[in-house]
Amino acid sequence: MSHVIQRSTYALADLHKHHYTRSEAMRPFRTSGYALIFLYEGSAKLSIHHRRHALRPGSCCLLAPGTWVKCEAGRSGAALYLLTYDSLNAAADAGLAGSELPPHDEAVHMLTHTPAMITLLTQIEQLAHQTDDASYFRRQALFYELLHLISLVQSSEDKPAHDAIQMTVHYMDSHYMNDLQVGKLPEMANLTPSAYCRAFKKSVGVSPGTYLTQLRIRKAKELLRVTGRSTLKDIAQSVGFNDELYFSRVFKKSEGVSPTVYASSRSTRVAVVSHLFLQDHLLSLGIQPVAAPAFPSVYAGSSGFPRYLQQQLQGTRPLNAESQIVLGEVQELEPDMIIKMAFQGNPSDSSWQRAENAICLEGFPEWYNYVEALGSLLSKESQAEAVIRRVEQIESVYRSKLQPVTAAVGELLIVRALPGDFRIYGAHSHALSGLIYRVFGFEADPRASHAFYKRDTWETLLQWDPASILFVWSDPQELARLRQLPSWRELRAVREGRVYCPDTREWDPWGPSGREYTIYDGARYFQQAVPQRLVL
Repeated sequence: MSHVIQRSTYALADLHKHHYTRSEAMRPFRTSGYALIFLYEGSAKLSIHHRRHALRPGSCCLLAPGTWVKCEAGRSGAALYLLTYDSLNAAADAGLAGSELPPHDEAVHMLTHTPAMITLLTQIEQLAHQTDDASYFRRQALFYELLHLISLVQSSEDKPAHDAIQMTVHYMDSHYMNDLQVGKLPEMANLTPSAYCRAFKKSVGVSPGTYLTQLRIRKAKELLRVTGRSTLKDIAQSVGFNDELYFSRVFKKSEGVSPTVYASSRSTRVAVVSHLFLQDHLLSLGIQPVAAPAFPSVYAGSSGFPRYLQQQLQGTRPLNAESQIVLGEVQELEPDMIIKMAFQGNPSDSSWQRAENAICLEGFPEWYNYVEALGSLLSKESQAEAVIRRVEQIESVYRSKLQPVTAAVGELLIVRALPGDFRIYGAHSHALSGLIYRVFGFEADPRASHAFYKRDTWETLLQWDPASILFVWSDPQELARLRQLPSWRELRAVREGRVYCPDTREWDPWGPSGREYTIYDGARYFQQAVPQRLVL
């Protein structure tokens, strides 16, 4: 809709409701600014630059500046809204400057309006004669909400069903705190309710109502970890629940404990000194650590935390895990407990072992072992079980969703390319390879029978000549260098278009939230990257 609604600043100019009797014609006019025509009763014939368009109830016509318009009501008459608005950004109209008339294919855009649009138009009309400042700003807010809905509807009409579903997911992500009616979402996606629910579940893995509930609970958990919220009612309303008792029931069913118990766990002050984001595991148990490891050279932002953890870790001191972390720096925060793991440059030496509040934790083979260990240390065994069960349910859903994709890809080899460090991942004993092969269901290259990963060479990859290759956590410049090698084009995976290079910078399958993020992002990537002809 770039010719009608661009990223600009707009101001509502006028809104009128018009009723026309049988065959009555609207006086021809030329739009000075932008205009929207919404037909909500009857039928009409619209003439744009002498090109005729038939309007039926539900039609929405978007007009660019300088458009000549003629409209004649049908046999049953017509009732319509005519809304005009102006761009306050000269650049938005630059494409029309110097031309007496816009091109015919840019002058008009037809789409189907929704009941939600008519509701907004009615509210805007009701405020038309009120001149106070509050009414003016409310009209502008309603007008922008109308533009938002129009953009969503056009996106759903212009894109495949999967993209239309994702559009409604984004809408829920940004409106979960409002009185969001799930029953209105099929209209945005331009689908029938039953088709929408089937498509949503196929794309996302759960029903629209379940997704919205999970989203609201996740946001509530973030708020419960932040001090300064006075009442449970405040938090419930902030995430879209009008009834705090209902909110408490839904929360306990999801998390295994009440919101009050979940929030009270903040009383334990825990610091993490590790190469793994154990703060992810702690957050899933309802504990925000006072300090936690960060990797500022890897993750954007001042904190050095992954994006999906940044909001939940507001107030947590980042500890630069790329350098030595000093015990005294951590003790200044007066933690009740320090969870310490040995890693490069940070051994669990005698100073850490002598600290009465430090617990030296060894590595575990699976991500959920860390959740179980921390749950035991903090007397949160039931919460730990609920976290593991929830993530495993997500894994099961996405394994089923990806089955056509994994079958089409066939044998897959996981590789990491860094300057002077080429790694080939084995089929087991690593969180990522376990997720790719066991959770997603990809078939491992039979030559990758080793555990964890091994440092190898580019020549080995050429010798193996795998059917499909997945590059993870690789250096972009190193990948660019490899692509310039003549031997790159000799690889079977390259010739057959089976080299996969997703943006894996934030993939972290060791923690609950990181694992969820990796599953969602990885599934989305493979569903888009694997050609549909192969899947079918």
